[in-house]
Amino acid sequence: MVPFGSAPVRGPEPSQGRGQSRQLRSPWPLLVFPFFFTEVTRLSIKIVGAQGQGVNSVGEMCAKGLKRSGYCVFGYREYMSLIKGGHSSYQLDVSIDPVHSSTMKVDLVVTFNHHGIEKNLRDLKKGGILLHQTPQWKFRNDEDKRYVEEQGIHVIEMPTEAILKKLKAKPILGNVLITSVVWALLGQEQEQLHELVREQFGHKTDLLDLNFACISEGFAVRKDIAANFSLPLPKPDPAWKNHLLLTGSQAMGLGVIHAGCRLFAGYPMTPSSPLLSFIADGQNETKMVVKQAEDEITAAQMMVGAMHMGTRAATTTSGGGFDLMTETLSFTGVAEIPAVFILAQRPGPGTGLPTWTAQGDLQLAVGSGHGEFPRLVMAASDASDSFELMPEAFNYAEEFQIPVIVLTDKQTAEALFTQSPFDQTSAKLKRGKLVRDPKALAQLSSTDRYDPAAPDGISQRWLPGSAAATYCAQGYEHASDGSFNEEPDNARQQMDKRLKKVEALKSALPEPLYTGPKNPETLIVSWGSNRGVILDVLESDQFKKRSIGYLHYQYLWPLKTESFEMLSRTAKQTVFVECNHGGQFASLLKLASGRDNTRKILKFDGRPFFYEEMRDRLLSTLQ
Repeated sequence: MVPFGSAPVRGPEPSQGRGQSRQLRSPWPLLVFPFFFTEVTRLSIKIVGAQGQGVNSVGEMCAKGLKRSGYCVFGYREYMSLIKGGHSSYQLDVSIDPVHSSTMKVDLVVTFNHHGIEKNLRDLKKGGILLHQTPQWKFRNDEDKRYVEEQGIHVIEMPTEAILKKLKAKPILGNVLITSVVWALLGQEQEQLHELVREQFGHKTDLLDLNFACISEGFAVRKDIAANFSLPLPKPDPAWKNHLLLTGSQAMGLGVIHAGCRLFAGYPMTPSSPLLSFIADGQNETKMVVKQAEDEITAAQMMVGAMHMGTRAATTTSGGGFDLMTETLSFTGVAEIPAVFILAQRPGPGTGLPTWTAQGDLQLAVGSGHGEFPRLVMAASDASDSFELMPEAFNYAEEFQIPVIVLTDKQTAEALFTQSPFDQTSAKLKRGKLVRDPKALAQLSSTDRYDPAAPDGISQRWLPGSAAATYCAQGYEHASDGSFNEEPDNARQQMDKRLKKVEALKSALPEPLYTGPKNPETLIVSWGSNRGVILDVLESDQFKKRSIGYLHYQYLWPLKTESFEMLSRTAKQTVFVECNHGGQFASLLKLASGRDNTRKILKFDGRPFFYEEMRDRLLSTLQ
């Protein structure tokens, strides 16, 4: 089950001739990227139009073809919460160097309608190309005319309707026609596009021939009306061909499978739905039980029931759905049942901006549920994290018998990553104090299940139906055998038992990832999907010679603060980067460390940080 038809084999990494990773000496774990270059050369393409017009089809086909041609591709989608008619876009940033973020300005805008001409004209760089399909379009706005002239924008009208009429082809074939023009402008070979179309329509001979005819017409358009225009790409690096091309949701789905999950339950809610869909699409191969429940409450309880019976299970939702799951979350806290919740963030409150991105649910994840109980909150930042953190989530849930909440967001979930093949040998299955040996089971007593004297608060656990003493797993406060007990001494003992896990868990967690000098003048602290754009910016010439360190948190609660405290004491300034209004992580770190931090770069408009935006805001902060 490999997204976008990428080969799941480990190949050589792209050449590192123009820069090696910096060799940094630090007492903290390093975030190592093998590709850091003195300059980043990238080409940006933006396809825009109404939802349902084929914007995604063109973007995905170009992305797949460019990756196979030897380029690193990063994809970013925007779309409104409408099935059809809302304005949407699919942006690709392409390079032979690693790309982890999107630019605000692009080299080419391809628009399916006149709204894209008006709305996205100013997204173009100086000398950029506007490729549109609106017959006899004239700029009526003087400001637009002036912008086109001053910026040297090249406007190309694509005669889509005329070509399709000549070929007697349906409008849907226009997607391949547009793709072929873009492909030709990029200087790519016609046969490469034939291969992509053959994969998709090879079983339909008539449709295949029509698609090939559209490709030929597209290359003819390039020659006839756009002969003087091109989008030059650098010489490709063949090593990129062996990489995967997949979204964060697909990577997380593969991580869930790799972790040994056997039941997955959920209820569709953007941006968690792509994860549920991906796992459901592969259930015939994985033999996993996948259930779209009638609501989020049922999905959460299905997951908890399966985990209680010893089956690794997970559920996924977004903010509003997670609100409904919190009573079940609290139940897992008192019953000490392992649980894995995947929370895909989007802007709130209420329905909010349902198809956009945010990091506003961190404090929800940390504080959700009633009463006090231990939990682990972790966050994925890219495709690599999305895959690698899932086995860890299940392991921590079972080892400490706690709920684990894995945060992602729309940006991570739906961005398109060029990812080296995943290491499928390093993950280990850790089930903690789950007793399965028949002799050990026979020696268990009912009071062993919630024994207040258990070291680190983690008691032995065995499965219902085992040849062992029975106990009660319930939502009421209970004695050591799970039986109902409201006595004050018992309540104190059981609360102390459960919360002893916090320190044990904190000790077991890894330190946050750090890259930079030992004593940076500026320390950047962030989490989640901000990582890619921060790393891209810090590798630009404007920042390479500055003394800047970057501390990235994957594990957000409970917090390990030693690295942060040591680095922030020596740094002249500490800057937090978050996609929320209040600096939620900065507040949590202040609570955990006692160190006050006032410098923040925050964004909360439903969009991620773009490359130029992060660059400029960091430069402004450093002045």
